Order: sequence, then structure tokens, then C-alpha cells
Amino acid sequence: MTEKRTKREIEGELKEKTAELASAIEKNEGLVAQYNELLSQAQSVQKVANDRLMSIRLLESFANTVLNAGQQLKSDMIELGLVQQQSAETESDGGEQ
Repeated sequence: MTEKRTKREIEGELKEKTAELASAIEKNEGLVAQYNELLSQAQSVQKVANDRLMSIRLLESFANTVLNAGQQLKSDMIELGLVQQQSAETESDGGEQ
């Protein structure tokens, strides 16, 4: 059942397996190096994205502040216009009497 092999055959197989193992280790090291490079690039992209997101949030906050200030100014101008209109009406009513 068990095939008898010579010492040379076994040594030949051992050399083949050792060569295959060395090749696999080399390939694995190459893949690990590629993985590390991709990970480094992904982390760099993530940092840039986080920086941009922060900038966008700051710009959004600034835009909201400007819009609110514009709305407040518009509201104040309308109120001032109403006060001036009431004052003019009061003066014209007072002048007629």
C-alpha cells in the first residue's frame, strides 16, 4: 500500500516543496507590502477627507451666520420703516389738527 521511495526521491521532493514554500513566502511578503502601501494611502485619503469635511462645516456655519445676519438686518429695516411710517403719520395727524 505504501509506496517505497528512495532517499534521492524524498530529497528531490523536499527541495521542490522548499522552493514552493520560498516562492509562497516571497509572494506573501509582496502582498503584505502592497497591503501596507494601500493602507497608508487610504489613511492619507481619510485625513484629507476629514480636513475637507471640517472646512465644509466651517463654511456652512459661516454661511448660516451671514444668512441669519441678513435676515435680522432685513427685519430691522422693516421695523425701522414701520416706525418711520408711524412717525410720519403722527406728524401729519398732528399738523392737521
